[in-house]
Amino acid sequence: MIITLKNTFLLSLIRCKSMQIESVFNELISGVMPNFDNGFRSKLLAYDNELIKMVNYALGGGKRIRPLILILINKNLGERFDVLNASYSIELMHSLSLIHDDFIDKEEIRRDRVPFYKIYGYDNALLITDYIFGIIIDLINQYKIPEATEILAKTSLKMSEGEFKELALFNSQENVSLSDYLQVIDYKTASLFAASAKLGALLSKNPQFAEKAYCFGENLGIIYQIKDDLKDKKHILNELINRLSQNEQKSLNQLLEEKYVSAIEYLKEFPQNEYNRKLFELTELLYKA
Repeated sequence: MIITLKNTFLLSLIRCKSMQIESVFNELISGVMPNFDNGFRSKLLAYDNELIKMVNYALGGGKRIRPLILILINKNLGERFDVLNASYSIELMHSLSLIHDDFIDKEEIRRDRVPFYKIYGYDNALLITDYIFGIIIDLINQYKIPEATEILAKTSLKMSEGEFKELALFNSQENVSLSDYLQVIDYKTASLFAASAKLGALLSKNPQFAEKAYCFGENLGIIYQIKDDLKDKKHILNELINRLSQNEQKSLNQLLEEKYVSAIEYLKEFPQNEYNRKLFELTELLYKA
């Protein structure tokens, strides 16, 4: 009985902390990009309406962290372009990757929502990702900046390589090394965080910060994914983390701290203004999540 009460109390504390973090994050989103979803869906209406119904379902439920990083970096460094199309392309890349993950992993539920392929079928899930990728290229090409398109192309390659690597690890090994695990989350998750930050810098008045922005985003993405895996270790999507040795699992906390310190050090090199402070706040939120 005492153990049950203790566990209940701990779960209550965790939920309370999670709700507080979610509240601060939502406040950050509403302050920086208050009309993002409405603008996003309006932009998509320019494409085929029947297919967009399916795309809109795929977009549901996201936290919009990646577009937030892009927009904050851009505002921090000085706005040179309207970066909404770039932020939409980044969110579409994230949604596309989730559709792939769900039907590869045969997911029954994700974040309390029925996966796309369960609603529309495997064939449509495969075809809609091709269609989404076409929209991504169309949106980013509107800037007429080859480097912007190159960022997304290289990121798509890394995300695909990460997916292949993860499948190979599932199919061939019982144990996973820490370096293999980190490569998978770097390629599958952190690469898109890094691309978001780099795009924000590239489209700003200070594009010379693009590489530093990339490194900041990469650190943030690794923090985000490790935290997500640690919170959901029993989930099939996060099975890789369970294949690490106990010592390697314990070392993740130290690694998280190192990535957090590294992300903060990069931010210190950026212009010090209200958007830099918001980037510090976001980094703190993801680290403490």
